[in-house]
Amino acid sequence: MRWLIPVALCPLLYGCVVLTVEPRAVISGPMGSTKVLSLKCEDADRLLQSAGVAEVATDNALRPGPLRMTTWNIHKQSDPGWQQDLATFAAASDVVLLQETALDPQLHAIVDDAGLGWVLASSFLYQDTDIGVLTATRLAPLASCTQRVVEPIIRIPKSAVITWLRIAGSAQTLAVINVHAINFELVLDAYRAQMEALADAVAGHEGPIILAGDFNTWNDARERVLSETAARLGLAELTSDDDKRTRFLGHHVDHVFVRGLQVLSTDAIPVKSSDHNPVTATFEVR
Repeated sequence: MRWLIPVALCPLLYGCVVLTVEPRAVISGPMGSTKVLSLKCEDADRLLQSAGVAEVATDNALRPGPLRMTTWNIHKQSDPGWQQDLATFAAASDVVLLQETALDPQLHAIVDDAGLGWVLASSFLYQDTDIGVLTATRLAPLASCTQRVVEPIIRIPKSAVITWLRIAGSAQTLAVINVHAINFELVLDAYRAQMEALADAVAGHEGPIILAGDFNTWNDARERVLSETAARLGLAELTSDDDKRTRFLGHHVDHVFVRGLQVLSTDAIPVKSSDHNPVTATFEVR
C-alpha cells in the first residue's frame, strides 16, 4: 500500500512537480543563506585532483577519533514529531544523511542550529520546495557532486549526493555517498545503472568510503545489485544483532556500507516521526 498510493496519485502530483534541465544542488551559506548550483561529478573530480589533497595543516579536516553519522529517510517531514527527532540526531552527529527531504524553513533552521553545513541534491521542486537528498556535515566538504535519475514508471526523479571530506595529516579524503534509490521499475536496468553511476563516480577514490541511504532493496534481486556495487568498491555492510531497521516486504531498505574506517558501533532507532527508522553509526577515523 505504501507504493500503490503514490502511483495512483502520480498524474495529480506530476502537475505540481517542476524538473530543472540541469540537476539542481542547493548549498547552505552563512547567516542562513543558500545558493543554487549544478554540481557535476566530473567537475568535482577535477577539483579534487587540482587541490592535490596534500598533507597540509588545516582546521577543516577530520581528526583521528570518533565520527558520528545518522542516515534517515525523513518521509518529507509529513509525520508528527520529526522536528524533535531531527534536532536530536543532528546535535549528536558529525554527518547527517537525509532522504526524502523537503527543504522547508523548519528543516533548514534545525540543521543550521545544529551547526551543520549542508548540500541538497534536488530531485524536483514540488510547490516551489526542493525535495531530495541532503548531506549535512560539521566540516565544510572539499568537494561535492550530485546525481539524478528518473523513475522509469512514475517519472519522478531520485537523487544522490557525494561529498568528500579532508582527513587531517593524510593525502586521502573520506567520500560520503548519500543515496535514494529508484523504487518503481518492472526490471532492474535503471536501478543497476544508478548503482553503477555512483560506483563510477568514486571508482578512482583511494581513501575511505561511506555508502548509505534508502536503497529500496525490497526484493532479493535488488539486494544482489546493491551487494555487487558494494563488492566493486570493497565495502562491507554494517549489521547489528538486534537489527531494528525498517523492513518492506520482509527486506531491509536502509543500508550503510563502509571501507577504510573502523566501526565502533551501529544501531537503528525506532521512531514514529517517519516510515523509516534512522540508522546511526560511529566510526574511528585513523
